[in-house]
Amino acid sequence: MAGGQATTLLNAKASTTRAFRQICFISALALILSSVAAVPAAMAQPRASQKATVTPKPSTKPAAIKPRKQKSAEGARRAAEAENTNGFMIDGRKVRVDVVKAETDLLDTDGRAPAVLVLHGAHGLGDGSLFYPQAKALAEKGITAFVVHYFDGVPQLRKASVNLHDERERVLTEAISYVARQAYVDPERIGIFGLSLGGFHALSLGSRDDRVQAVVNVVGAMPSEVQRKGVHRMPPTLVLHGDKDATVPVRRAYELASLLDEVGAEHEVKIYKGQGHTFRGDAKEDSINRTVEFFERHLGGDRGLLDKELEIDIALAPMVPETESLPIRQLTLADEAMWSQAEQGELPPIN
Repeated sequence: MAGGQATTLLNAKASTTRAFRQICFISALALILSSVAAVPAAMAQPRASQKATVTPKPSTKPAAIKPRKQKSAEGARRAAEAENTNGFMIDGRKVRVDVVKAETDLLDTDGRAPAVLVLHGAHGLGDGSLFYPQAKALAEKGITAFVVHYFDGVPQLRKASVNLHDERERVLTEAISYVARQAYVDPERIGIFGLSLGGFHALSLGSRDDRVQAVVNVVGAMPSEVQRKGVHRMPPTLVLHGDKDATVPVRRAYELASLLDEVGAEHEVKIYKGQGHTFRGDAKEDSINRTVEFFERHLGGDRGLLDKELEIDIALAPMVPETESLPIRQLTLADEAMWSQAEQGELPPIN
């Protein structure tokens, strides 16, 4: 009996021991599992000494492109005594135009003068030093100059983009119409001066707009797209370029000269040695003078003689065979030569 009770006590003790061990094992396992689960959460939290990295939310609007800051051209405008006109409207946008009027004592008898549109480059007018002095020099020789802010008519941000050529051309075509409407302008004598991007447009307009009677292109070139479509006419053209131009290579000037030869256009080319995309010093002064002289020759007061029938005194006219006829311009120059010789005593005085 006593032996049976002892066996029962031992079995109960063993069962208790097994149950205790199972409880301990389960508790240890639960503790391990909870520790493992806590590790990713701990790793995800920044340390106290570190700043949490905040990922910025994607913006719904693209970053605005700041326009290039322009230098004021006001000083150059005032020095040239340029007046701001009312300009013209295109698609609800006003395009400013500054005018430097021809000297009054050089106007035609009807009070009108030839006109030249002055076109800036891809960076706008800048401080105006490349444009207003040229406009003033023209006005001093009897040619009214119009400095056109043609970027005003282009709504897009990148106004000088190649893709906007036609947009700018539409504005400039309207600018020619605006100039031609002015009461103090002879609409039959309009020219265009363009520098860089302005030169590209001056050439393009000259190739298709019969109202353009003369073009001066400074460090520009004929647009490739215009040339691909075909150029069949050009008014008298002056090409001025620097042989060190890194923006528009000087080869473009030679290519333009070949094109002008092909279409039979009267043209002159001047390449300035050592000059880049902007002329400096003597080259700049020479380019201004050449431009004035060129427009004087092709838009000046005596140009109208080419389109008029004149009665020429047979005693003063050079002898011309009946089978030939000289242009009136050549006859006029011959008369001037005879008067010059007479003044120098080489011919008897002509009464």
